[in-house]
Amino acid sequence: MLRAAHRFPARLARCDRAQTWQQRGRRSYQAARPRLDAKGDGISHDVQYEGLWGAITTFPKRQPFATNVIVATVKTSVADLIVQKAEGKEKIDWQRNGAFTAFGFAYLGFVQWFIYVTLFTRLCPHAIRFANLSWAEKLKDRAGQLDLVKQTCLDNFVHYTFVYFPVFYVIKEGINTVTAGPEAAAPAEPLVSRALAKYWRNAVQDNLYMWGLWVPFDLIIYAVPIWMRLPLNHGVSLAWTMILSALRGSEK
Repeated sequence: MLRAAHRFPARLARCDRAQTWQQRGRRSYQAARPRLDAKGDGISHDVQYEGLWGAITTFPKRQPFATNVIVATVKTSVADLIVQKAEGKEKIDWQRNGAFTAFGFAYLGFVQWFIYVTLFTRLCPHAIRFANLSWAEKLKDRAGQLDLVKQTCLDNFVHYTFVYFPVFYVIKEGINTVTAGPEAAAPAEPLVSRALAKYWRNAVQDNLYMWGLWVPFDLIIYAVPIWMRLPLNHGVSLAWTMILSALRGSEK
């Protein structure tokens, strides 16, 4: 009995050491698999990943805002370059491409995030919950379906018509003015007035093209999981930007 009693503390010490090594091993394993905490906004996702490839493939879910800015900038620039090549231009019009790139970065990257993710989800309180439901659950959710239609109408008949197009024309006019040579005559009207005058001349055609593409696609975009919303939006937007570049890219 005395011998067994003497052995018990030694066994207990060995168990404590084993648990300590297990905890250290577990911590080192967790360090090899970085984990970013979700922000609790229903958009960013708490995703575990391993290695560089895992970091790349999970990046859109973990960092949807950064993904949006990157995709918006690159997509808008590439779409214009494709159209310029299709038009048979021998030299790239970098002034024109700069206007599209700036618009993609500033407006599509930053402003649209605020509109789609912040503003629309407040105006349509069921939007995030509905987007993250399964398709079977979506078919039964009338409040979410109404918000789906509401977002589509707000996007096409308010956002695009009264915000998107005016900002596009102002940015394009601003870059045309800045890059004009010193020999160019000073415009008589303010920049914003010139830009809006050009938009209103083209407003009917611009908006008909816009609605024809975006109304049906918005019904899909606002129904997918929220983290996928802007990447999918940019996929359709690549086609739209090519249309816009062909319509208005060469106008001065």
